[in-house]
Amino acid sequence: MNIRILQLIEGVRKATGLTVVIDVFRSFSVTCYVFENGARMIIPVGDVEKAYELKQKNPDYILIGERGGRKPSGFDYGNSPTQIENVNFLGKVVIQTTTAGTKGLMNAKDADEIITGSFV
Repeated sequence: MNIRILQLIEGVRKATGLTVVIDVFRSFSVTCYVFENGARMIIPVGDVEKAYELKQKNPDYILIGERGGRKPSGFDYGNSPTQIENVNFLGKVVIQTTTAGTKGLMNAKDADEIITGSFV
């Protein structure tokens, strides 16, 4: 077994094999709450434009995310567990984009399998 510890977006771009992308404070903690509250699926995307594009094609999808810690215009929720911990997402599809976490997922192109890490 070969374990490498790589950091930030540059690190995840070098990741191969089983890869753990960790964003402990917000992104993947929000993901856990969204699934706990009944979401059918979360679609992680690397940029806000892609999120808008998916929402335009699928108006029932819910937008969650942030850029620079702020909720982008037109998004349903920001990227804070306290904003969504009591929201009913039963059966919903959620599009999530964040400055670090989802960008990390999108940049792990050489990973065979990806696991997310958070405090929740």
